[in-house]
Amino acid sequence: MRLRGEGYNCAQAVLIPFSEELGIGEDTLAVLTAGLGGGAGQGELCGVANALAIAEGVILHDSTPEGKKRAVAGASRMGKEFSKPYGGCITCRDLKGKCGKTCHELVGEGVTLLFKRLENEG
Repeated sequence: MRLRGEGYNCAQAVLIPFSEELGIGEDTLAVLTAGLGGGAGQGELCGVANALAIAEGVILHDSTPEGKKRAVAGASRMGKEFSKPYGGCITCRDLKGKCGKTCHELVGEGVTLLFKRLENEG
């Protein structure tokens, strides 16, 4: 939540705390996710969901065609788990609009899911 208060977007606020676990520097994570705020500025896929998808690829660390398939499947599972409490809503526009959620709430959920995912990996 501190990172959101400092002006970081939702994707940054989810991934930066896991910099060490993901093996990617905080500055690099901040740069890679800089354009994901506000559903990439379009109200589309929530930055938290984007961050979870990015994390899945990093965790699997396999750029082969099979690895990419596994990353997409894992990102889909994470996205469904993230959106389930919100009736399947996964866009920034819907989560903040019709679901009435705040970015702080969504970031908290994303951090919890990523923590659980990393815990299962270890």
